[in-house]
Amino acid sequence: MNALYFSPLLLSINLMVASALGCTALWYYSRPYRGPGVWTCGVLILVAGLFLLLLDTPSLRILGSALQTAGEATLVVGVFRYLGLTEPWWIVPTSASLIGIAMGWHSWVASYNGELLIALSSGLSAVIAALASRVLWAGPGEPELRGVRRFVALTFAGYSLVSVTSGLIALANSLQGIEFTLETRSVSYLLPINFGIPLWALCLICLALLTMRRILLDSQHNAKAAKASAHRFERLMGVTNGGVMLLKDGRLLDANPMLETLFAQPLAELLGKPLAHLFETCDDLATQMADADSRPHDHQAIRGDGSRFAAELSVAALDDGSLVAEVRDVSQRKALEEELRQLAFRDPLTGALNRRAFAERAERAEQERLRCARQHRPLCLALFDLDHFKQVNDTYGHAVGDLVLQRFAGLCRGGIRRTDHFARFGGEEFVLLLPDTNQSQASVLLERLRQHWADERLDTPLGMLQSTVSIGLVQIDNDAPLEAWLERADVALYKAKSEGRNRLVVG
Repeated sequence: MNALYFSPLLLSINLMVASALGCTALWYYSRPYRGPGVWTCGVLILVAGLFLLLLDTPSLRILGSALQTAGEATLVVGVFRYLGLTEPWWIVPTSASLIGIAMGWHSWVASYNGELLIALSSGLSAVIAALASRVLWAGPGEPELRGVRRFVALTFAGYSLVSVTSGLIALANSLQGIEFTLETRSVSYLLPINFGIPLWALCLICLALLTMRRILLDSQHNAKAAKASAHRFERLMGVTNGGVMLLKDGRLLDANPMLETLFAQPLAELLGKPLAHLFETCDDLATQMADADSRPHDHQAIRGDGSRFAAELSVAALDDGSLVAEVRDVSQRKALEEELRQLAFRDPLTGALNRRAFAERAERAEQERLRCARQHRPLCLALFDLDHFKQVNDTYGHAVGDLVLQRFAGLCRGGIRRTDHFARFGGEEFVLLLPDTNQSQASVLLERLRQHWADERLDTPLGMLQSTVSIGLVQIDNDAPLEAWLERADVALYKAKSEGRNRLVVG
């Protein structure tokens, strides 16, 4: 027991155990960096091999020597992995097999000088350490780490030099016939323990420093990148024409300057307020915030002065549970959409519904007819045709003809109800659908319109112009389709024209 207590091997084992604990901590706190995990495995394998060398059983000592060499090779594989190079895993089984076969031959087949085993073991250690030194010195990597890497390369080179020296001494002893025994403790045996093991521990410490240096360097790069990204984000938020908000529990945490412009309020007054404070109350806003699917929704936003504007709001969820929202003023877009809608469904000259719109609303008109039929409510249909309109164009010109159409359409729209459907059917023809109106009521209305138009005077460059209109009226009183009633109204209109124009004829 005393011999073991004073054994240099035990001191080496304690030193390597401490190194193993340090490597384990390094691996745990440096995840997910590649390399420290393999170093930890290598040191643990090496420590296991050193423990087996304390035993007197030949087979366990052979296994211990093989594990010691495999541990050194595994650590070097970790160096390759740390540098992002292809790992030479082949050196682990190769080196362990060589030392295992040599010791097995010595123990079970033919005994030879033990100094040769020391020479072989030291030579393998020297080659493995030299491989690590070379790749650390000349391998690819960050320029900022070149100095640290070369310092670590020198420590591996020092360990390799000690191993080479030990191997040469052992080889010289074997040539001189000096036998290795545990009692003599030859220089070739003690040199790696007294100098090599401390250098090996120093290599591990240097690898830890290299890892910490890389972590610090990456942190600095990440900090610079984050600062640049934040600066770009601030610039982006400053130039966007949308208000961008960060929300927590439905309240504003932060926003870009554009939000002040949109809502005509200082940002300091907006922060802390619920998002619903900026919009008219509606269930759709709460649903949109709950879904947070980034899809835009239209809302009515409220400025600080109480005025409203059409807004488009998008809400998306962040990983921390907060929300990011973007609001844009779409008043101009809505106005343009309304203008386009008017162009699509309104006659640009008279402002009345155009024939296309009337055709598309035929289904609605048909539903109106069916509703009136079910409820026994009256429904009337009238067709208008301006008399001698071609002569107006030929005599006064098309500009005056357009003015006539505009004045007539304006007179009709001003004399009917909002529930009535008035459309320009083409040229000088117009159509009027009158829900909840019987034939007598419709006749009174249409006669009034006809008379007002007959009394209308238009001042033109060629003098005063007076125009008249012929009207055909029908009351819808059965289930015939609307097209059939249009035909009956057209027949009544034709009769009005044939009887002298400027009159109303009921079909």
